[in-house]
Amino acid sequence: MTLKKPYVRRITLKDWSWNDGDLLGVLLVFGRFFFSRPNMMWQFLLRNALSEPENLGLVTMSNGVFPLWLFKGHMWISDHLATSADVKAKGMNIKTRYDAKQQWWWGFTDPSLRYMMESMDHTIFGIKQNHEKVWKGLSLKHRKSTSSTATTIGVRDNRHIPQWVKLHVTLRDKGQCVYCGEKDLKLLEFDHRHAWSKGGSSKDPLNICLGCKTCNRSKGARNWGWG
Repeated sequence: MTLKKPYVRRITLKDWSWNDGDLLGVLLVFGRFFFSRPNMMWQFLLRNALSEPENLGLVTMSNGVFPLWLFKGHMWISDHLATSADVKAKGMNIKTRYDAKQQWWWGFTDPSLRYMMESMDHTIFGIKQNHEKVWKGLSLKHRKSTSSTATTIGVRDNRHIPQWVKLHVTLRDKGQCVYCGEKDLKLLEFDHRHAWSKGGSSKDPLNICLGCKTCNRSKGARNWGWG
């Protein structure tokens, strides 16, 4: 006896939409009302579903009632045999739809903070980022001051760290040592939170921080965190 395989398919973008309101938004699926939620709740649903499928409930179709899923910025429909793992497997090779303006932190007025958060999201969720586009979203003043600072600061042990990571870390750490607060640019270096010699990445801004030479030499190859 052959067991029936779970059925999962992606719903085309033209067949669903989220519509923001002042406080509540509305999800439409196949042109019909599905649910209404606070905008913030939808933003967190969307965010959680970047890495794991979210079951949104049941949607009524002409041929029955079926589970509706949100995963990687796409909407999915399945039969009742399908599990979260089946939806995840189906969407594994689908490009993630990510819009920074739909994230809960977009309301921050500081453009450098938005840049930092978007860069971090792309690292966390493994999304290919157009760093040039994001960088241009900063004001000219922010770009000039950050570029100048990042260029002045050295790199410990001459490990190659991409320019976009340097800019991100300079903005996040506010141009000072995360361990002691030193602000003299001549004494600062980009350092690996988890040592490069132990496999720590140079392309992940979460693994790079600003540290002064004194703190970095004291740290050695040990893994330090920061607040």
